[in-house]
Amino acid sequence: MTGVWILTAKDTSMDSIKKFVDKDHFARHLGVEMLEYAHGRAKARMKIEIHHLNSAGMLHGGAIFSLADAVFSAASNSHGTLAVAINVSISFFKAVNKGVLFAEAEEASFNPRLATYLITVTDEAGSKIALFQGTVYRKKETLGEILT
Repeated sequence: MTGVWILTAKDTSMDSIKKFVDKDHFARHLGVEMLEYAHGRAKARMKIEIHHLNSAGMLHGGAIFSLADAVFSAASNSHGTLAVAINVSISFFKAVNKGVLFAEAEEASFNPRLATYLITVTDEAGSKIALFQGTVYRKKETLGEILT
């Protein structure tokens, strides 16, 4: 996955975050392309392919969830401290079966141990497809420590 970094030059964790995001093999397998990430936010896209469709010919809910989860991971780990999900939920609004989806994460709440993120999934026209909410527990380890 490639991405546009919107982090400051003094951010010493930039390399660790990039490595962390690039190690998301599952997201890459699904075709998730990270577009940008910065402290507390991220944006990605996924082109809908035939393998993303369920038996009814609609985009599988798991594919939508996984796209949202990828930006959730990038945004929540963007501070350089390992963050792991402790609660997530998703609401689906509209079925789709073709085109490109976008997911954008924003940090709603942040403290030393817990942080909450809202991820909106939209189609190319900007119509809301789903809303994902996730909370992470921020561990003591830095990304640099777990990537070595």
